[in-house]
Amino acid sequence: MTLSHLFRLRDALDRMEVDLGLANLNDLDRRVIETLAFQAEKETGPLTIKYVLESPLLERYSRASVYRSLKVLETNNFISVFQDETDARRSFVRLTHPTN
Repeated sequence: MTLSHLFRLRDALDRMEVDLGLANLNDLDRRVIETLAFQAEKETGPLTIKYVLESPLLERYSRASVYRSLKVLETNNFISVFQDETDARRSFVRLTHPTN
């Protein structure tokens, strides 16, 4: 693989992010969405916030940064965050933005 191939892949990815409405998000926000989208392919239903916080894609970010990202994504209607009805200590997160 050459640098030229890498730049063409990056360009294709940039265009896909524009098409999906993700172009204005920062790297962390995109990684949170990627974590949720990847896991949504495997499981149905919402994921716990704990799962998101422990994702290998997000390990270089602080918990505070991930929580801020979740808040930004919720405010911009990319995700919904809600409490467990039986255990108020546990919260769930789900994609609401069509990313596929």
